[in-house]
Amino acid sequence: MQKTKAIQHIEERMQGLEPESLRYRILDSAKDFKSSWIELGRYLFTVYKDKTFKDWGYLTFEAYCAKEIGIRQATAVKMLKSYSFLEREEPSFVREDAWEEKKPREIPGYESVNALRLAKESESITERQYKDLREEVFEGGKEDAEVKKKIRYVLKNARPAQAKDPVEEKGEALTRLHSQLRQAKLRLNELEIPAKILKHLDALIEVLDDFAK
Repeated sequence: MQKTKAIQHIEERMQGLEPESLRYRILDSAKDFKSSWIELGRYLFTVYKDKTFKDWGYLTFEAYCAKEIGIRQATAVKMLKSYSFLEREEPSFVREDAWEEKKPREIPGYESVNALRLAKESESITERQYKDLREEVFEGGKEDAEVKKKIRYVLKNARPAQAKDPVEEKGEALTRLHSQLRQAKLRLNELEIPAKILKHLDALIEVLDDFAK
């Protein structure tokens, strides 16, 4: 099969780089991100967060994605948001040993995951509807176009969200914050954040323990 110019460009970039380096691994993932977009998404999340692209001579993350790995800004942003969503909502799915054993067709596309993310954020979709959509994405093995069509249909026909009781809404907000802070703490521990910051974070989590459901 004849290689595309994009693949040739990536392989040229890989020449002279250490195979174990982060830059090489990202390029290797980018060669076929249809089946390994989760790995690429994780790398891009790290590069974006740590601004590693500046070490490689790029002024912006967008320039790095476009010129080095041939990914448009819109695509890169969707991948970042999709990966972040999986890490938050489906942590067991983004474990390397979990998706490496799957066949490419068993891995939902980043477009499907991004659409599911938008559905999760919609107040018009019920828990049952979200559960059904989640099964479409992770267990249905359907193409991105089918999943997006289904989610658009559900969003279009969803009933307007009813106003929540202020007390209930406050409780839900505190519960979400509690969960997010716990997830953030796990990530910050990996990054060797100063102990003083983690101490304040622990104190806030302890306070929220009394309010979270």
